[in-house]
Amino acid sequence: MAPRQQPFAVVLACADSRVAPELIFDQHLGDLFVCRVAGNVVTPEVLGSIEYAVANFGCSLVVVLGHQRCGAVTDTIELVERGGEAPGHVQSIVDAIAPIVEPSGSVDEAVRANAQASAAAIRDSAIVRDALESAALRVVAAEYELDSGLVSLLP
Repeated sequence: MAPRQQPFAVVLACADSRVAPELIFDQHLGDLFVCRVAGNVVTPEVLGSIEYAVANFGCSLVVVLGHQRCGAVTDTIELVERGGEAPGHVQSIVDAIAPIVEPSGSVDEAVRANAQASAAAIRDSAIVRDALESAALRVVAAEYELDSGLVSLLP
């Protein structure tokens, strides 16, 4: 049980059921402020949540966690190649990822590029930028390998 939260980090992760940041990073309830959305894309609501955690909890780290074999990235590449559209609101995820991926490019490269683009979008926030400039915060992109369980920081 976690009577209150005192997260030291924010993790933006994919909604994929195999990607659970608390388990991946071996943390307890209340240690991480986790935002999960397919393709770890930055929407206004996700960015607002990250800003909330930075401003209210003083989190010193934001990790954008892409992962091996991401379905949202894979499906986006396929839709870009075919010129198709995703059903319903799923298209909003495709629209966020499509400018980042290269048709016929590798899914692994696209996953990394997507995580890096999301980290860059987070750094554009005025609240995040202020924390970065005061050296109170670091924003990084990382990749989780489903096969090995390893997390690698991306440049």
